[in-house]
Amino acid sequence: MSAYPNIETALNIWQEGIEYRSSTTNFLTHDEYVFHTKGVAESAKIIAENTMYLNPEKAYVLGLLHDYGKKYDERKSKIFHVKAGYEEMLKMGYDDVAKICLTHSFPNKNFDDKDYSSYLPEWLDWSHKKLKSVEYDDYDRLIQLCDMFFEGLNKVSFEKRFLGIRNRYNLKPEQTANMEKFALLNKEYFSDLCKEDVYKLLNISNI
Repeated sequence: MSAYPNIETALNIWQEGIEYRSSTTNFLTHDEYVFHTKGVAESAKIIAENTMYLNPEKAYVLGLLHDYGKKYDERKSKIFHVKAGYEEMLKMGYDDVAKICLTHSFPNKNFDDKDYSSYLPEWLDWSHKKLKSVEYDDYDRLIQLCDMFFEGLNKVSFEKRFLGIRNRYNLKPEQTANMEKFALLNKEYFSDLCKEDVYKLLNISNI
């Protein structure tokens, strides 16, 4: 079995996750989830197409399924979406997707717990242990980058994205400083690879 599904299978898995969440909870963020995951997938595919070596289909699938663990209502169920996505994708045999479910939330694998005050301590402990043996590659960095371009039902610049994150989780600017640093590094890295500013590639306004 491939380490990631084809697009048709990925869409079926994605839809199953949405249907599960909708049938078990009041899925108030349904539209945002659909917009976000499809947006990350499309953005990752576009950037991959503009590099010399990344596989656009793989990039799309990883982007579509990076938040698969949100089939559970994280706040109500106390099921960590990173852990749930990682473990369920491993069970399906999709190791590359499982890795993305783990890495997408942690641009810095040696993250400081204080930057994730909305996460439970046991979630952070689990993540530290899993990330110790992980080496990030360009697919990890690509999904981390594209994950930062969506806020609500809008494709946005980093400035607006991080403002939304701080407001949503009641974080101070210093708590998102590391995420912002890595987002800018990833943006510069992929802009160099594509020989085009990724904001321009994705039609993102910097205003």
